[in-house]
Amino acid sequence: MIPHSVYQIFLILHLTAFAVFTGTLIANLINSNQLWLYSDKDPAITKALFNTIGKYNTIMGLCLGVALLMGIAMMSQMHKVYGPQLWFRIKIGLLVLLLVVRVLYSRNLGQLKKGINNDIKISFAEVRKKFSLFQLLTIFIIGGIIILSVFRFN
Repeated sequence: MIPHSVYQIFLILHLTAFAVFTGTLIANLINSNQLWLYSDKDPAITKALFNTIGKYNTIMGLCLGVALLMGIAMMSQMHKVYGPQLWFRIKIGLLVLLLVVRVLYSRNLGQLKKGINNDIKISFAEVRKKFSLFQLLTIFIIGGIIILSVFRFN
């Protein structure tokens, strides 16, 4: 297989993982809104919606990992051509920020799980504010990554 074909395979896997991550993020936003609607009304529905959020986060984590690995593989195929370019360095910074936001989101997800299972007393309003902030940051970071990938500059 010629090296350019390998690069194209890595690119397709990278873009597919990123697209699935973004789509799952949108589905997670919709599911989260439903969770907040039912958090005070029906504990059974709340638990079911929370389990779905957990599954979405697993999918998003796997997709982010695949996108990252394929990005590294593409860099190895391109012999670090993109590395010195400013747009790429900003994109890597946004990726690191995205990873930090996802880790913080997951930590708050654990707190929410304890609250739903009545292990601890939590304020759903406070957790909702944090979740909304993390989700909004994630949307802006994804938008920034897409813009940087389309409008490459030196």
